[in-house]
Amino acid sequence: MMSRAQVPSAVASVDEEAPAPPPGAPRPSAGESLATARKLLRKAGAFPALVLVLVVGAFLSPFFLTADNMVNVVETAAVIGLLAVGQGFVIIAGGAGIDLSVGAALAFAAVVGARMAPYGPVGVVGGAILGGLFIGLINGLGVAIARIQPFIMTLGTMTIASGAAYYLSASNQIRLSGADALPWLTSSVFGIPVPILVFAAAVVLGQLLLGRTVFGRQIYVMGGNEEAAHFAGIPVARRRMAVYLISGLCAGVAALLLVSRLTTADPNYGAGYELACIAAVVVGGAPLTGGVGTIRGVAIGVLVIELISNLLDIMNVNPHVQLMVKGLIVIVVVSLNRRGAMASGQTIRASFPLAIALVVGAAALFGVFGG
Repeated sequence: MMSRAQVPSAVASVDEEAPAPPPGAPRPSAGESLATARKLLRKAGAFPALVLVLVVGAFLSPFFLTADNMVNVVETAAVIGLLAVGQGFVIIAGGAGIDLSVGAALAFAAVVGARMAPYGPVGVVGGAILGGLFIGLINGLGVAIARIQPFIMTLGTMTIASGAAYYLSASNQIRLSGADALPWLTSSVFGIPVPILVFAAAVVLGQLLLGRTVFGRQIYVMGGNEEAAHFAGIPVARRRMAVYLISGLCAGVAALLLVSRLTTADPNYGAGYELACIAAVVVGGAPLTGGVGTIRGVAIGVLVIELISNLLDIMNVNPHVQLMVKGLIVIVVVSLNRRGAMASGQTIRASFPLAIALVVGAAALFGVFGG
């Protein structure tokens, strides 16, 4: 047993600094330090961009970083966020996977749910979920079984779903009232709006499914090398069907959130949402090549884009200029987070022509034409 006299010396030995490396030990070079920093940035994903947006926003406007505004931003982001979760599964699974039909699927699901209103709230919920799943099933069959390219298949499905939404609604809004408008989806639980809870649940479940299950590991293998996945005995066709069904399910749930918020089903819902959620996925660190990314990163990408949009609104920036700014920011963030094999210096040099073209274009637009 240690005596009292020995205790201070023992504590002192713990607090002593580790011995310095021997004089001849090699020290990390500047290139190695840059490589280490680059690895840390890759692991951080879009989180530094999120922090940067919050800091810059707080500096530019006192109304930005308030509790009410942050809750409003996340609640508004829930619809795009759900679509982005489904899109994330499709893109991470690789095979040039993409789902251009998510916006139209949302509109179709909303109209189908509204047409089922005579059967009460259960009919609205069931109709919307089944409508979204049906579009996902069609996409999955076309891509996984018929071997149609995802871009072409989902582009066709987008047109079909949009036309079906207009046909079923006779090109008009369908108004819902009472319990059929699902008021419980616009309520709060312990002060937290239900849309935020639904979005958070989708992110947590999606992250667990991708990161902690055999299904998720198979999705990553498929995204990295589909041929290797075949040799490993992974049922690639079934898994690809599954990710499109997940995307359709997310579209159905997103439709319910939108219908409950606006108390109407409109065939115009979802216009442009497919591009917004694809941008969120890519900003969140999941390249279109597949095999890389997390649902957690996708959620951060959604928040980055929505926070930027909110800040531009607060600053009364012209809506058309907002589109250009958001597009530019997506390019910058993706360039910084690129997971290619180029070294940091090479990446910066390779970005010079793009930067010059953007600067010249901006000068021409706002200088010559007086934008």
